[in-house]
Amino acid sequence: MVEAQRTFWCSDELALQTLTWLPPTSLRNCAQVSRSFNRIAVQSALDEHRIWNPQQSANLQLAGNPRDLDGLSALLLSIHVKSLTYVNFDLMKVVSLPLAVKSLQKMQRLVERMSSVRTVYMHWPSEAYSNGRALNDKDLAMACKCVEDFLNTIITRGCTLLQVSGFNAFASKYKLKKHPAIAIAMVAEGFAIEPKAPATEWLPLWGSARDYLTARQARATSDYPVLSDEANYERKSSRISFYAPTWVSITPSPKLSELTKLTSFHAYSTNIFRPPFSQWTFPLLKESPINFVTLCFKDLPDDELESKLILDRLADAVPNITSMYFDGARPGLMKDAVVWLGRSFLQLKTLKIEPECFSAGSDNIDDLDLQALASLPHIRTLTSSSQFLGAYISARRKSNADGLPRNLVDMIMRYTWTSSTLSAASSFVQDLEQLHNAIVEACPEPVARGFALRINLRFNSFSDRAEGLERLWNRLDSLRLLRLACDEETAPPEFEAPPCFHPSESRPRLSLELHLTFTPDEIQRGDVDREVMAFCRMLPTLKQIMLRSPPADSYGHSQSLKEERLRKFRIVCPELDYGCVY
Repeated sequence: MVEAQRTFWCSDELALQTLTWLPPTSLRNCAQVSRSFNRIAVQSALDEHRIWNPQQSANLQLAGNPRDLDGLSALLLSIHVKSLTYVNFDLMKVVSLPLAVKSLQKMQRLVERMSSVRTVYMHWPSEAYSNGRALNDKDLAMACKCVEDFLNTIITRGCTLLQVSGFNAFASKYKLKKHPAIAIAMVAEGFAIEPKAPATEWLPLWGSARDYLTARQARATSDYPVLSDEANYERKSSRISFYAPTWVSITPSPKLSELTKLTSFHAYSTNIFRPPFSQWTFPLLKESPINFVTLCFKDLPDDELESKLILDRLADAVPNITSMYFDGARPGLMKDAVVWLGRSFLQLKTLKIEPECFSAGSDNIDDLDLQALASLPHIRTLTSSSQFLGAYISARRKSNADGLPRNLVDMIMRYTWTSSTLSAASSFVQDLEQLHNAIVEACPEPVARGFALRINLRFNSFSDRAEGLERLWNRLDSLRLLRLACDEETAPPEFEAPPCFHPSESRPRLSLELHLTFTPDEIQRGDVDREVMAFCRMLPTLKQIMLRSPPADSYGHSQSLKEERLRKFRIVCPELDYGCVY
């Protein structure tokens, strides 16, 4: 009988194909039949959401309807998934606060069942709560409690990388206090500043206010700390209420310092640094062994005092980080931000600033004060636009006769490729040539031997841009062959030189990094050889090439490029000696 049951059971592939025809209710019932049925039924549900290996990578798009069998609900049914290496919780489709609370509770239940959770992304947008419904204290407290439980559970499960975005559902419920210290400082400094006065007039005033608060704290130990939430913020009062609203916020676990293993924190919204979340965020950053922080200041408050407060609290929480990534900034902010970076984070080894941080018209790179940044002693990798890197080199040479830092091993030029015309390609080569010459002039020969210049190319549409560049090379090759085939009298007129970069010096080593939309398997098979070679032709002295897949496809692993691919790329780059896919 047992043998008959074994032979009766069909293959996993056939079972998966059969279960795709079942409605969610039946699929849930199947998952409770046995361990084998559970594994196959859960995978059948996950296949609908393109989650092939949930323990390795799980992108969970949470459904707006709690009855739908989304990826999160399917994982909650599983008895086999015991850990999560990478999980992304996306609440974009959750359109109300009550549904968000239920989703957060389900997210917590999932994480609680895991033995470990390493990398967690959470996207919680504010558009979900634009239904005009008033938010009372009970709803706010309930939501904050759910967020607190979920985030604390993540930390207890050994999360090492946390990325958050959105988190602006409650920003309008809090405001910066009109602090007595500000008024006292205004009188002491003799200011009569209008509310919309320039930031340059407010900053000395803020320093005086901070001095006052520090002195007051020393005299009265019962007061809140100078940089705490309750010392600087208050709840906004309702128009119909005669009582001040109660303070509501999320707080970290009492055993945070013993449990946290967090080393990387990526904040794509500054709302995580404002109430009600900041009372959890800043203690977490202080107690964790953080070495890598990502910041996006596109939504940094316009209020200069609050902006300065957030920057001060960040500098106080993670002064010893070694890696910083600036993903974005509101217009006009970078002039103060680069000074803040140089003065607050003296242990920085890796700094990446997206070119988009410097908005046209309000952030002229030539006007930036880069002296503090150029004086950082431990910089090993610097990433930004060619214009910013050139300005950094210039500032470095003015402040230090030795040229570039001796620890610097990588300078990465970020470039977004949006057009494959001859003029656009030539402009790119010209920018690269100017940066290369600046490096050669600033970098002594002994230091330059181990130094690399990496060109990091991103695309608004890789396939279209590669096709356009191939057409450009075909046209230029045809014109060159035509000139060789004709005598001097019948040859066509001289045409523009092809967009190739021929450095005058063999140093620094040139490296090319391409952001592709293909999986590592497709790249290793050679599916994009022709497109990649179109870009390699611009850099005939290239030494290294790195082909980057989307994070969800690569899982963060790096693998060497097959020798077959390298041999093909050496047709246009004879000096190429290394390649990888990640």
